Amino acid sequence: MNLQQKSLTLAVMLALSSMAAMAQEQKVAEEQKVAEAVQNESEALPEVSVKQSRIRAGTPQDAAHTGSKTDAPLRDVPASVSVVSAETLREQGVQTMNDAMRNVSSVQPQYAGGYGLANNYSSRGLAVNFLRDDLPDGTTQNGYLRTMYDVERIEVLKGPGSALFGSGGPGGSINVVTKKPQSEYSLEVGTTFGSFNTRGAYVDLTGTVTQGVTGRLIVDTEKTDGIRGLGREITEFSPSVAFNYADDKTLLIDVDVRDIKVKPDNYGILFDSKGKVADVGDNARYYTPFNYSEQHINRITATHDWAINNALSMRTAFSNDTRDLDFIRNAGGNGGNVANVSTGRNLRQQSDDARYTTLQNELTWKVETGSVKHTVLAGYEYKDTENDTLRKGYTLPNITNILNPVVTETSLNGLAGIVAQGFDRRITSDTHSVYLQDQLAFGEQFKLRAGLRNDHVDYEDKGLQAGVFRNISETKDLTSGSLGGVYQLTKNLAFYTGFSNGKFINMATESTALARVPETSEQYEIGTKSSFLDGKVDLNAALFNTKRENYIITLPGASSGTPDGIDESKGLELDIGVHPIAGLHVNANAVFMNAETKSRNVASNAIFGVTNRSIYGTRPTGVSEQIINLWTSYQIQTGDARGLKFGIGATHKSDSYADNLNLYKVPAYTVFDAAISYAQPKWEAALNLKNITDKTYYTSPTFTGALLGDPRSVFATLRFDFK
Repeated sequence: MNLQQKSLTLAVMLALSSMAAMAQEQKVAEEQKVAEAVQNESEALPEVSVKQSRIRAGTPQDAAHTGSKTDAPLRDVPASVSVVSAETLREQGVQTMNDAMRNVSSVQPQYAGGYGLANNYSSRGLAVNFLRDDLPDGTTQNGYLRTMYDVERIEVLKGPGSALFGSGGPGGSINVVTKKPQSEYSLEVGTTFGSFNTRGAYVDLTGTVTQGVTGRLIVDTEKTDGIRGLGREITEFSPSVAFNYADDKTLLIDVDVRDIKVKPDNYGILFDSKGKVADVGDNARYYTPFNYSEQHINRITATHDWAINNALSMRTAFSNDTRDLDFIRNAGGNGGNVANVSTGRNLRQQSDDARYTTLQNELTWKVETGSVKHTVLAGYEYKDTENDTLRKGYTLPNITNILNPVVTETSLNGLAGIVAQGFDRRITSDTHSVYLQDQLAFGEQFKLRAGLRNDHVDYEDKGLQAGVFRNISETKDLTSGSLGGVYQLTKNLAFYTGFSNGKFINMATESTALARVPETSEQYEIGTKSSFLDGKVDLNAALFNTKRENYIITLPGASSGTPDGIDESKGLELDIGVHPIAGLHVNANAVFMNAETKSRNVASNAIFGVTNRSIYGTRPTGVSEQIINLWTSYQIQTGDARGLKFGIGATHKSDSYADNLNLYKVPAYTVFDAAISYAQPKWEAALNLKNITDKTYYTSPTFTGALLGDPRSVFATLRFDFK
């Protein structure tokens, strides 16, 4: 360990020791006070009735754990945090993570990173990472498609979160909070069916198993043929058990078993020689017909919560996550040239067998020093990653006319291998982390937060690359932190400013070699979190400047990536909720930003006759600089039609680019969705309409094309509740 790491480790250990000792003293003092109060009480206390209004998700009063890992309300967190509630997910008929993320400002899909088989996003123009109940949830590249059946809510922290989560993406962290066992018996079953031969069903059962033990079982399956033959089939089994074996101790065991099959398309609709999306029909297909992906996920998590006393609590969490992924997908290729021929097409066959193990132990301590209140978080984390990855590359024949595409390959037989794309590697990492955070309250108006973390990382990338043995072995000490303050002018109006940075080693298998230098990021942010008109209007606004450096980019014409990526984005985010009368809700979010590439690398494009042009000042691939989302719903409150709800929404997304030179542009679009539902105590029926104007649009760029959005589509859902 270096001196910096030793100092931080010592600070955390001292904090833990002091907290434990003082906790015991405080516990004894509290017990004495309670005994004296009972002894001196001479008459019964009068009954007190407390009326508490419901706290809406994402408002300044809400406590999103992702923002601080404590119970601090969002108005006390000097960072931007968005929340998507279960109610919103259900109301909008959300089936995929892409649909859910429309409710979060600045978050947009990055298709090339997900390769059509996984969720992958940017926030504020930069990459994000995934969490599941505060624990790491695999990699963003070659990850998996997330369903909504077991989701209670989704919390999104904007900007680097390394001080809390270690390998925090520069754009933010998406934390999926799952449904937990409940003591009250409930059985909900449902089915969904609709366009593209979509059908699905689920069962959600929860209740008390025996005294002190509650359980939950969620089983779901869905299948769709998808647009342009891009189908998926997902089956999930998610049991969980909570043991409340003492008044102050709870053990939660959660299991997730997922089987996911998705046909990936890494081309979409190709660009022509003028840099425009080819004018072809919706059914045009450029992808290899035998593309496939199949993934099996087995994850077990155990979380122990111990309320030592009113001031001190401890959380211990362990997860073991194994994933087997096999796929064939397209990789490189060119848009159409002047003769409308697509050249340079190739194919990748890959298998990843990965295991992720995480152990966390955290203490949260609430203490006062004079007039200052502290909420101290101190923790230790161990993470172990192992991934055996095998890849083969193949050359594909040209598509002779992109305006009338005919894909001729029918199997791997006869395809020429590409040695440069092949590898057979074992990637491992071993990380020990210590972190410390203090949230200070100087009365009700001034709040301060400071956090510091050190990650000691040993990692290795060992095996064959392009037929040559190679061994990368590195040890890094990565220190990250956060600092911010909040000024609460009134109970419902708070201003904040914050700084955070991040450092981590990207362990994804997509690059041909792990980087020898860590990826870094930093963010400066100011904003406001406020409520007006007696809670009828909620407004979160943020000005940000976020930068990402040393990430791996692959430029046109290059066979492998280099850690030369530098991007910077700055802009304004807005999240607005309006609730003027009972039953009427208007939710909107928007981002207006300027995102630029700061790398001085050069790239070429033979179709456009461009040679060795600097990419400095261009826009990062896949990033739209203006995104506006709106959703309005109204539920009838009285009469025979009570429970009838109507909703309508719109999404506007400005243009984006598919390449570092900004030669291939994906056009802007605006689409409209609608929903109608009728809910009764024991059942609910819902109808969701997507793209109601049947607009042809493209959601995001791929390698050399753009992914076609769904045409007008309809999905119906029936739910039955047995309590």
